[in-house]
Amino acid sequence: MDSESEIAAIDDRLETQYALRKRHPEREEIYRDHQRRSAAMRAAGDCRLDVRYGDGPRCLLDVFPAGERAPALFFIHGGYWRALDKSYVSFVAEPYRDAGMTVVMPSYDLVPAVRVGGIVDQIRAAFAWTVAHLAPARVVVAGHSAGGQLAAMLALDQAARGGGPIVGLAGISGAFDLRPLLRTSINRDLMLSAQDAADASPLLRLGRLPQAAHLMALLGVVGADETEGFKQWTADLVGGWQLRGGKASYCEIPAANHFTVLDHVADAEGEVLRGIAAMIA
Repeated sequence: MDSESEIAAIDDRLETQYALRKRHPEREEIYRDHQRRSAAMRAAGDCRLDVRYGDGPRCLLDVFPAGERAPALFFIHGGYWRALDKSYVSFVAEPYRDAGMTVVMPSYDLVPAVRVGGIVDQIRAAFAWTVAHLAPARVVVAGHSAGGQLAAMLALDQAARGGGPIVGLAGISGAFDLRPLLRTSINRDLMLSAQDAADASPLLRLGRLPQAAHLMALLGVVGADETEGFKQWTADLVGGWQLRGGKASYCEIPAANHFTVLDHVADAEGEVLRGIAAMIA
């Protein structure tokens, strides 16, 4: 699609709901704080950094171990598939490792070097590496924003085939239906077709599961100060999960927006850690 047709297709209402750069000019300061805290976490040691799991230049992961065969939290960073990397979220690992979980955090190649579907495949490879090399009996897959979509795709992979180590999904401010993004400026970077968006949408994939599919527990997390679009994505995933017979809960974090919600995820006394610990117990 050419840029002129993309601009003509932008829907102002959808742009307001999903294109967050103008809404949150403070996000760069939040990123710097997260990077500072993450660098301190890595510098403290007791971690394996930049372990290669695939051929792409950014196909590297970090491991924050809690002991041999410990249950694992597989946590995927966000950035709308076009920005950021694992180095922004290392700080999230500390309270989960302290709670007895090995934390695995992958990076992945970004658009336009790879399409969104290719990123899904890279995350599958990172998860396969985790299972093969760490052999955790129980895993919670989690992710923030675009990472929430990627984590949900992993969970739905297991639900579709039946059986596996994933015992829970924590979707944090996730993008669970990519179709609205087709009419936003975000798609200038993503270059999604209608079919691409449908194929990569966990909400649509959930609806295609056989009724007999076994769903692991779901914790849907969103900030109270986020847009209605992001809140609806999470509410729809939780509702769809429950309709399919899965155990699912909706958690709205007071006074948190799309970027500061990660501070609550990293709170050792917070509701998100308690929910993830309950799923993995």
